[in-house]
Amino acid sequence: MSEYKSLQTLKLEGVYQFCDYYDAEALSLSSPATKVITDFARRQPQMIQKDVDIDHAVYMMLNGHVRSKLVVDHDDTFLGVVDSKDLSGRRVLSIAQKRQVARSDLTVEDVMTKKQDLHAMRFTTVANAKIGDVLQTLRELGQQHVLLMDEKGGLRGMISSSDIARALHVPVNIFQKAHSFRDIFEIIHEHGELMA
Repeated sequence: MSEYKSLQTLKLEGVYQFCDYYDAEALSLSSPATKVITDFARRQPQMIQKDVDIDHAVYMMLNGHVRSKLVVDHDDTFLGVVDSKDLSGRRVLSIAQKRQVARSDLTVEDVMTKKQDLHAMRFTTVANAKIGDVLQTLRELGQQHVLLMDEKGGLRGMISSSDIARALHVPVNIFQKAHSFRDIFEIIHEHGELMA
């Protein structure tokens, strides 16, 4: 152990807050998109079981300080993504009413965005892109997240609009795209609730 030296330590008196990860470097729309990637090769993805009730899911997200989680079954098979916005509001009540169940009986699987409704990009595509490129893509898709795939077809990471907003210190609005009259109806009512 003689080749190593003891490092100087500091007292923690007067320290009450954590540093903001994104404050280490000022980011802009022109910054590399890699700065806002949640890379699963470096950080364990935030996952939640499909059968967790929505109230418990809200609690887990608040406690974990996260806004989205990957939804998996008991074999850790990827099923979709659930966002904190999916767990509250008129959409949840609409789903409960449609299924004729109480709101408290709904699970993450009932409100998640299913895998087949999500979009992905190659990790290498994002490695050469700017934050603004990813934000424009999310806006065109009308989605809060884009998943990243590695060269073998596995999930490598994710970028969310909330991560971009946090990194740039600005609000980011992504408006859901309507694909049917029912979608239009739900979007109008959801936005009406937000404005009330």
